[in-house]
Amino acid sequence: MKGSRLELHDLVFGGVVTVDTAAGPKRVLKFSAGSVTIRDLKMAVPVGPQIQHIDGAPGSTSTLRGDGITMYVESLTGTLSGVEGVPIPPVLRLHLTPDTIPEWLYDTVGKLDLKLQLGLDDADIDQAGQTGGKLAIPGIHGYGTPR
Repeated sequence: MKGSRLELHDLVFGGVVTVDTAAGPKRVLKFSAGSVTIRDLKMAVPVGPQIQHIDGAPGSTSTLRGDGITMYVESLTGTLSGVEGVPIPPVLRLHLTPDTIPEWLYDTVGKLDLKLQLGLDDADIDQAGQTGGKLAIPGIHGYGTPR
């Protein structure tokens, strides 16, 4: 899943967990969120011999809202552009994986169950799975390409 801007509302870091996937067990980062917004959404999922793509309309903002949103993330990459609703200069590029999680997130934020408001520009999320919430994609467009 990619977007020009990703906003994570009431984000809680749940640590590193192992989930079962079709390819076998994977270590992932577990996040819960109250809601998620993604500008210029582009998603791609391998299905058989193809990659299925789902895109939102250019310039649109897709939303994920509802109870129990949990994301199981293999990697999260983006330029940190806002914390707690306060814009910050885009100088910190984050790349989070189960093996590269920063100590401040794992040891401090994760143990306190803090609800964070984070904004990331040029975001790329590789998810192993997701539960809860309802995704709304304005101007949805789907298509397939060969792998």
